[in-house]
Amino acid sequence: MKRSLKGVIATVLILAIAVLIVYVISAKNKQTLSAVEVKTAKVEKGDIVSLFSTNGDVESKSKQDYYILSPTKVLKVYVELGNKVKKGDKLLELETQDLTLQYKIAQKQLEMAKLQLESLKKLKEKTSSQSTNSLNSQGISGFSQALPSTVTNSSISQNQSSQQLKSSLGGANLPLSSNAQQSSSQLSIPASSSGQLQSSSSLSNIDDQIKLQQKQVEIAELNLKSIKQSMNKQQRYITAGIDGIVTVINAKEGNYFASTQLPAIVVEDPDNLQIVLNVNQYDAVNLKEGQKAYVHFGNKIFDGIVRQVAPAATKVLTQTGSENVVKAYVDILNNDGTIKSGFNVDVDIKIGEKKDVVKVPSEAIVTDKNGKSYVYVVENGVAKQREVKPGLSSDLETEVLDGVSVGEEVILNPNSSIQDGTKVKVKGSEKDD
Repeated sequence: MKRSLKGVIATVLILAIAVLIVYVISAKNKQTLSAVEVKTAKVEKGDIVSLFSTNGDVESKSKQDYYILSPTKVLKVYVELGNKVKKGDKLLELETQDLTLQYKIAQKQLEMAKLQLESLKKLKEKTSSQSTNSLNSQGISGFSQALPSTVTNSSISQNQSSQQLKSSLGGANLPLSSNAQQSSSQLSIPASSSGQLQSSSSLSNIDDQIKLQQKQVEIAELNLKSIKQSMNKQQRYITAGIDGIVTVINAKEGNYFASTQLPAIVVEDPDNLQIVLNVNQYDAVNLKEGQKAYVHFGNKIFDGIVRQVAPAATKVLTQTGSENVVKAYVDILNNDGTIKSGFNVDVDIKIGEKKDVVKVPSEAIVTDKNGKSYVYVVENGVAKQREVKPGLSSDLETEVLDGVSVGEEVILNPNSSIQDGTKVKVKGSEKDD
């Protein structure tokens, strides 16, 4: 009986222990199921390098595009793609119009116009001189010849009248009237005035002709100048302006080249390359001359340096419309021939660097709509929200000026299920066992 009682007690104890174990395990599992699984990283101290990443086109710094100014037939192409050329070498020969004969004719026309003008000026001088001499001779002749006869006849007439008057008045001695002298002088005026009017009319007509001929000289000069300009503008040969390699030939021998937008031929120096970047206006403010750059092509990285940042933005067309960009130029410092003109390459530009700073992975920082930044620190299995003040950042890491301490664990990529006070389970930690 005693043995039976002891067996029952033992059985009850065993069952109680089993129930307790099941309860503990169940409670633990329940607690585990209610926790959010998260990934974390430790707050560390170290260096941060901030990079601006973009891509650009490689081109030669010594490059010349040669354009044909008007639709012209290409008579000969002297080079082929890849040919090395020296400054002054012929690249293309173009058909030109022979304007030499037109120029000589225009020269003769100008000479004739000038000669006619000189002739008119001499004619004016001669006519003016003859007019003056004629007036002088008429005056002298009038006084030396016409005047004595008039005076004599007048005197006779006056004497006869005087005698008659004296007889009729009984021999009274009367003074002679001066009307006869006045009438005599008036007789010579009409001839003199007529000659003077004719001379004035002739001189006026010559002046008009001189003015007209001066205009003809001006027209001849302009015509000659126009032909000379046309001769200067004509391109018979296109020659290389630099040493380099022919990289583009759009002109074809025997064909007319009519495009003013497309270069007929391009020459570049392949050993003097640069990368041209089109940077949006917001990123451009961080770029400065002298910044270090890393040029990526294939599996190689080449050193570079920002040589120039354009002082103003330019508008470029994009698939969605247009965009304001700032052009920046990067020199390649150690190209081994891998990178060639026309390539498109990736470029990282170092825009900032700090050493021995407190930092966290950039993916741990959350920014709200008000611009405030937060991280979630794990404390005893619970997420604690901390406001932080970020500093310099890179693609992977961000400096934290205030809010966390080295060694603390922060949750990576916290989603909407993580709030202040949320129970969390660190994925991959020893606590999972």
